[in-house]
Amino acid sequence: MFARIIILLILAVVSCHDPLFAAQKPDDHDALAGLKKASVIFDVRVPDHEKLVFNLKLINETFDGLVAQGVKPKMVVSFRGPGVKLLTAAEIDEDALELIRELKKKGVRIEVCSVALRVFKVEQAAIIPEVRLVANVFNSFIGYQNKGYALIAIN
Repeated sequence: MFARIIILLILAVVSCHDPLFAAQKPDDHDALAGLKKASVIFDVRVPDHEKLVFNLKLINETFDGLVAQGVKPKMVVSFRGPGVKLLTAAEIDEDALELIRELKKKGVRIEVCSVALRVFKVEQAAIIPEVRLVANVFNSFIGYQNKGYALIAIN
């Protein structure tokens, strides 16, 4: 009888939906405490469509997460490396193009390195119009970091 009461008591406690037993909702409060705005430049060097789409989704989610937590994001997405071929009208994946357009609507600057275009033999005219051509993204990294932007490398 005593064991039966213990089992019933345990079941009652386990089935309780009290907020004390609810899972904690994750947030970035500690990292973002006191921030009103955050500036970041992403160094994107992805080699294929799948990684491009994955990371554009993650950048978009990061933007939305900052906004949801009361921080105004200023973002730059800089492309370099062999993945610059993915930003041509002939190669761009429809999902990637839609994500780039969505980020641009949010005010995110999207740029591609002309040095990378030269090295990987991509014609400037082939690059989609949503992406801004810059002379050298290393100069972008130098300039933006000296203006207080955090650098995040994405491979």
